[in-house]
Amino acid sequence: VEEMTDDKAAAYQTLFQTIYELNISMAPFAPFLSEHIYQKLLKISKNENMESVHLCAYPEADESLIQENLEAAVSRMQNIILLGRQKREKVKIKTKMPMARLTIIHQDQSMLDEIARLEDYIKSELNVKVVEYSTEESRFISLYAKPNSPVLGKRLGKNFKRFKDLIENLDGNALNELQDAGSITLEGETFSADDILIFREAKEGTEALSNRFISIDMDCELTDELVQEGLAREVVNRIQKTRKDIGLNVTDRIEIDYQSDTELATAIETHKEYITRETLSTSLEKTSQTCAHNFNIDELTLGLTIRRKEN
Repeated sequence: VEEMTDDKAAAYQTLFQTIYELNISMAPFAPFLSEHIYQKLLKISKNENMESVHLCAYPEADESLIQENLEAAVSRMQNIILLGRQKREKVKIKTKMPMARLTIIHQDQSMLDEIARLEDYIKSELNVKVVEYSTEESRFISLYAKPNSPVLGKRLGKNFKRFKDLIENLDGNALNELQDAGSITLEGETFSADDILIFREAKEGTEALSNRFISIDMDCELTDELVQEGLAREVVNRIQKTRKDIGLNVTDRIEIDYQSDTELATAIETHKEYITRETLSTSLEKTSQTCAHNFNIDELTLGLTIRRKEN
């Protein structure tokens, strides 16, 4: 039986509370479904509850629990993950292949501090070994601006060309000022952040990528150690797929025999402890016998024979 850790207990409780409150919220417009779900939840709840969902008080927001900085950091984290995946797609490196380093770049140190609280999620989602932080955006990114022509063309009329040149010649400091203050004044004319479109471009010699919210720089060099770890993750994926295909339960302990090319065998032996831990394997042994399941991993062959371990 798998151990019930504090993290697992917290995850289960969060899931329960989410379903519980969502179910109460939908009771007015899905009365029968919500009642059915509520009665099921009653059987696993240790709290004193009403006998029907329709007798429960409607959920109310507890505004004291709102953490605006954390919400902004989660939003930035989503952008970081999106940029990281775009970078991997650009350099044709799959997510299962670990990367050595990710640098998160933002001029606001307090924002970076909030993002750092979510570092484990970023490491997991982007499969990076080390996450670093930098406020020195100018080391990685060149800022430039263009006018929002449909808006300013109508507003400025014949003066549009003059202000277009002024906007396109704004330097990084002026653009940072615009982002911080939300507006900037040029020759007596005030422009909001919606009037001026700010773009970010990676500087030569970096692996930077950016959107309007945040920037990243990812080390895309693959060492032999990183490649081996990536191959080990691919092996785990094939073992888990095979477990599912042959109808094993997720908690079943298994014994594995395998055949593979030399490069893949080296990765398996190097990361044997990781593979057995992730797949609940009690043994992982190379065999000369024909295997029941065969796969190709980056042009390398892998054969697997998986048996449920009998008690």
